[in-house]
Amino acid sequence: MGLETILATVLPAFIPGLADGFKMIFSRITGISMGDPKTFAERAQLEQMGIDKLKALAELDRPYGTISLWVANLRASFRYLAVGFIIIAAVIYCFIPTAQQNPVALNFLSQLSGSATFFIIGDRVYLGIKGTK
Repeated sequence: MGLETILATVLPAFIPGLADGFKMIFSRITGISMGDPKTFAERAQLEQMGIDKLKALAELDRPYGTISLWVANLRASFRYLAVGFIIIAAVIYCFIPTAQQNPVALNFLSQLSGSATFFIIGDRVYLGIKGTK
């Protein structure tokens, strides 16, 4: 595994933190908070927009008609099942003898499993560092 593979795996985990850092620096320099509303009316409007967005997303995700419980559970857990499959496939591929491994496939699986791992734990770590839950 080369340096570019490691960077391609680790670098996306730092992008949200770096973006927040740049926003905070810009806010300190200008004295203007980037995302905070200035008046109560703006805050209320922003909250209502967030509620409307969540309602629209829930409506898009709602299945048409009635579905059985196992289908609903499978839909809810599909991302985590897919991530688990990706990680297991990468681990199993590492146990194939080196002479039979395709370097391109190994690189692809290592980057894919790194992204999948950061999907599972990256959000929690980032929120813990940021101090919110």
